[in-house]
Amino acid sequence: MFLYRILFDFKVSGTEKLQKAGDSFILAVNHVSYLDPMAVSLSMPFRLKYLPLFYMAYDYLYDILFFYRFVGAVRSNEGKDLEFSCRQLIDILASGGRVVIYPEGSINRGIKMRPRRGISYVAAKSNKLIVPLKIESSLDGSINNIGGKIIDLLTRKHWIKMVFGKPFKVEETIGKIPENLKELRLAAEDILRRIETAS
Repeated sequence: MFLYRILFDFKVSGTEKLQKAGDSFILAVNHVSYLDPMAVSLSMPFRLKYLPLFYMAYDYLYDILFFYRFVGAVRSNEGKDLEFSCRQLIDILASGGRVVIYPEGSINRGIKMRPRRGISYVAAKSNKLIVPLKIESSLDGSINNIGGKIIDLLTRKHWIKMVFGKPFKVEETIGKIPENLKELRLAAEDILRRIETAS
């Protein structure tokens, strides 16, 4: 947090909404840069209470970055069906854990991305509340590694704002618990809209 305060104009709002989510929930977050996982962790109040956070990582990154498995990463099992690829996240939630899911699946580089069905599937199977978390940042896809030149960091040119939204259940998205692939997609699209409009 000290480093983030030095390098970025880092602000967090809406953390009081987490109280309604309890100790185990799904954190639904938009994806703007490679720094997002760290920013998400630092935005959590009473960090020891809410940590660890678990999240999916691409198989390739999970394999080559060995430390990933020690900081909450779960293999995405690309190419597998939803039941297989999401099982570990559902088990974590069943045991009282917290998971982070980026509905877009990858970093948004300024192009409208269709959300993936995984988030609505995990929410439907776990029956956990979804907490939307919007990241607003100058760290867009073109500078997604660390954010431009070193001088930009030293002068705090870049900013990150984390905004928590109101927790909700997946059935609130389409009026029922999604069951088929079409309903899962529609629910995921509504979840992404709730992230984008969090305030």
